[in-house]
Amino acid sequence: MLRIHVIFESLKLKIAGMLLRKKSARVKRQKMLFDFASAKYIGVLCSPQDEISTGHLKNFLHYLSQKGIKYSVFGYFDGKKIPDNFLYWKGMDFITRQDLNFFYMPKGPIVDKFINEPFDMLINCNIANYFPVEHMSQLSVAKCKVGIVREGESYYDLTIDIEKSRTIEYFLKNLEVYLSNLRHSQ
Repeated sequence: MLRIHVIFESLKLKIAGMLLRKKSARVKRQKMLFDFASAKYIGVLCSPQDEISTGHLKNFLHYLSQKGIKYSVFGYFDGKKIPDNFLYWKGMDFITRQDLNFFYMPKGPIVDKFINEPFDMLINCNIANYFPVEHMSQLSVAKCKVGIVREGESYYDLTIDIEKSRTIEYFLKNLEVYLSNLRHSQ
């Protein structure tokens, strides 16, 4: 019985991937390269599942604030409810499995608002590669999309390779280095 369930879930994910590719092909966005000196408004996608990754994310958001960059955070929890310690984060929206449709696609007004927000840059910090977060990343109209190197994905404008250490800490440290040293020209 478990094997049938796994096969069914795998099939649903394959269909969801096909539907997402079709939808993302229709996304119209003005592509531009930004760095931390030129970006004024950044969207951050995440899937913080523990206190350690949450601490690194909070430090990164503090770093953005120090640089005078406005940000909006959208998080996904792979469970039925949002943990209490995340309910009081300012400027952040979260969804859970209950906010997904049959094909694991996030739904609702906060999802649509984030996807259609004209961010200078979208940073996808989804280390665990949850489909709902990838869905939002691909459909975002952000001018510049930054994420993790993943086999078969090519919808980012800049990617960070984290094979050396698959942690949010490693990803964010490398992101800070690259986007602080990148020179943006208009």
